[in-house]
Amino acid sequence: MYERTRPRFRSALTAAAVIALLVLSTGSAAASTPPPGGDATFTQNGRGADATSEQCASNPDGTSTCSSVEISVFAGKMSDNFSGVTHANQVCVVLEVSTYTDATGERVGDFTDEAGCKVDLLNGTLRFGSNLTSVTLAPTTISIQQMVCVDKGTCVPGSSRDVTVAGTWTGVGPISYSKYRRVSDDGTCRYDEAGKGYLRQASFSGTLDGQSLSLDFASITDGKSTYRSRCSEV
Repeated sequence: MYERTRPRFRSALTAAAVIALLVLSTGSAAASTPPPGGDATFTQNGRGADATSEQCASNPDGTSTCSSVEISVFAGKMSDNFSGVTHANQVCVVLEVSTYTDATGERVGDFTDEAGCKVDLLNGTLRFGSNLTSVTLAPTTISIQQMVCVDKGTCVPGSSRDVTVAGTWTGVGPISYSKYRRVSDDGTCRYDEAGKGYLRQASFSGTLDGQSLSLDFASITDGKSTYRSRCSEV
């Protein structure tokens, strides 16, 4: 069975920005539209937490199908370069099913994402302890949008549904400082991620639609991150 890993600090700081791009690409009625050409910049500065888990099952053809859950929260300042709107907090959920080649880890065939975020939460919904000790998310209902993606870039929006999520992060171990930058290019768009801040590994327990969750990887962060996309006009 093929198991994937991801850099926790980068994932924790950029999760909200990446999900925001994903939601925008589905044409969500609640989202603003980025400028022509797909160019967009998302910035967030404040405290956040994320938790993720992935379960994979081997297939007879030398591939593995993996199902993942990711929950992220953020409180601080969130802004972009096209809507003129800033937000003070956010909670996001991503559910993904995809298949990978065991030998290389390359994703093959179609894959399905369901993702959504809710911003400007009611007072008391999201609480952060001092010094990255804890984060508590009260039960919150989010609309998530399905996307079915073929090959490496063609995605078609599907149905949407509401899910209710709640959880608690508890910091464990020492607090560390880190920074990163990552640049990628898919032939049409160039993506630039950068961030710096403090990180503490955490444990997580919570629920998604009433089902208990005990996610494998979790962290609490305090820092700044930027996610930029620059795309060629068709």
